[in-house]
Amino acid sequence: METRRLILAFALSFIVIFAYQAFFAPPIPPPVDFEAAEETSGDDRFADDRDSSTDETSRVPDDAVTEPSSSELASSLADETVEPAPPAEPPLAAEYETPHVVETETLRAQFTNRGAQLVSYVVLRDRGADGQPLDLVRERGADLFPFALYDADGQPHPLNDGLFTVEERVSDDGVTTVTFRHRSTRGDATKIFRFRPDGLLEVTIDVADEAGWSTLVGPGLRNPDADEDERWLQRKAGYKRGEDAETFEPKKRKEPLIVLGDSLDWLTLEDNYFLAAVVPREGVREAVFVPFKEHEEIRADEPRFVPLEAGEDDERTAIEIRLRSGREPIELVTYFGAKRYDELRQLPYGLNETVRWGFLGFLIKPLYFGLEWIHTNVVANYGWAIILMTLLIKLLFFPLTHKAQQSMLKMQELSPKIQSLRNKYRPKLKDKNGRPNPEAQRQMNEEMMRLYKETGANPAMGCLPMLIQLPVFYAFFRLLSTAVELRNAPWLGWLQDLSKPDPIYLLPIGMLVTSVLLQRMTPPPPDPMQRRMMQMMPIMFGLFAIAFPAGLVLYWMTNNLLSMVQTSIYMRSRNRQKAAESANSSPRKESADEEEDSESKDSSGKGRRRS
Repeated sequence: METRRLILAFALSFIVIFAYQAFFAPPIPPPVDFEAAEETSGDDRFADDRDSSTDETSRVPDDAVTEPSSSELASSLADETVEPAPPAEPPLAAEYETPHVVETETLRAQFTNRGAQLVSYVVLRDRGADGQPLDLVRERGADLFPFALYDADGQPHPLNDGLFTVEERVSDDGVTTVTFRHRSTRGDATKIFRFRPDGLLEVTIDVADEAGWSTLVGPGLRNPDADEDERWLQRKAGYKRGEDAETFEPKKRKEPLIVLGDSLDWLTLEDNYFLAAVVPREGVREAVFVPFKEHEEIRADEPRFVPLEAGEDDERTAIEIRLRSGREPIELVTYFGAKRYDELRQLPYGLNETVRWGFLGFLIKPLYFGLEWIHTNVVANYGWAIILMTLLIKLLFFPLTHKAQQSMLKMQELSPKIQSLRNKYRPKLKDKNGRPNPEAQRQMNEEMMRLYKETGANPAMGCLPMLIQLPVFYAFFRLLSTAVELRNAPWLGWLQDLSKPDPIYLLPIGMLVTSVLLQRMTPPPPDPMQRRMMQMMPIMFGLFAIAFPAGLVLYWMTNNLLSMVQTSIYMRSRNRQKAAESANSSPRKESADEEEDSESKDSSGKGRRRS
């Protein structure tokens, strides 16, 4: 009886287990589609693997099935109540590549959602040689664009080919925020760009679950105009940490330069007039300046910027900046635009230091602010502003030029006496063997100095106007090649850019003619060698003026005209003074002659009376 019951219990247990497996067991998971899995995130794939492995291990072979006791069942249920795994985030990507354009009153920026890269950044206030608004993003071939990514090994990141979703919103305070997001097997990244009303661009880049990645600024900055002289362009890269600001030219940098991110104020790619500046705020562990060789020919299927090899020398080079992070997001404030000194000075980052005046900054800054004041308040034309500024400079230095002019006129009167003195000592300056006679030279110099002292003339004063003019001349040159306000600034019809040479050479010809006339109006130096040098200087400067900025030649020609007027006034005043002195001396001479005649007549009459 007991045996029958046991057999019946086994049979019923088998039926229950078979029915459960047939009707209530979980379905077998379908096979994995690997082509579809490549478009899902890594976290999703790992979650699927965890689910399938859990199903396989939870199944027990049929021959191991036993009826558990109540205590064993309770303990097994307690073991199965574990924390569930967090759900993986779904993939996030756009379906196709599209551009995204942001326009404000001062700029037009264009992104591509492929890698969330900055393709174009056009500043509307400034123009290129073609008259169109200037694009500050350098033209390139199959190169990465600004804000692309590098991985920890320094290679282009797979996210650069990912299609990001785009979202744009405008806040009440005028800030336009563009958010790019992407999540797939390529990686998980978010890039946020905030366009502020003051012209600054805030950038936040977050690459999740990765370390050592970098973002890119550059290579280079803007495309130079076709007629823009590379010699005066002065392309540079630089950075500032604390009180130390360093700059270097791309062609002089052959190896990468690494700058630690601690206390880094800003980094720049720049030229004379324009600037791409980065102000790190958070997450920048180090900045790397990488030099590249630049191909002149641009092809869409080939990179334009190729890394320099060891020991390679190439004049056409460019620099890019890679901002490297640890694991945290990178937060930046960037400025793309012109180097307008007064506007940069109002920003809180010290970017006005990127307007590099040079060692004569103490002289160039007053010229800059003076021209700006004249242009704003007197005449809205920088050509006429330069002419008025030249007149003010002439009035400022009038006491010195007046004294120099008087000395030159005295030297002109002394010229015959000095020449006579030279003729007197010329035979004595050398002995019979042709050797110099120091004693004769000393005596001649002493007599000449005594002559200068008696008349109050100073031969060195004749060089004073030139010594004054040269620093101001150089200051105007640096101003025209540094102040972006003078770039593309017109004067008259044929002259539409004071920062470039005169296209038809009218100003250089005018400078040459006025220099020659002024040189003939001034008394020549007594020394023959100095006289020949003074005669050659107008021709030399006239030839140099062909390559000088037109605004600089305009200043020089205006200064020559003002000097000619001043010299003419002095000469007329001197001639009137001489005529007056001659007129005053003539009556005295006639009266003295009459007295002499009367005395002679009286003496002759007395003699006749005596006889």
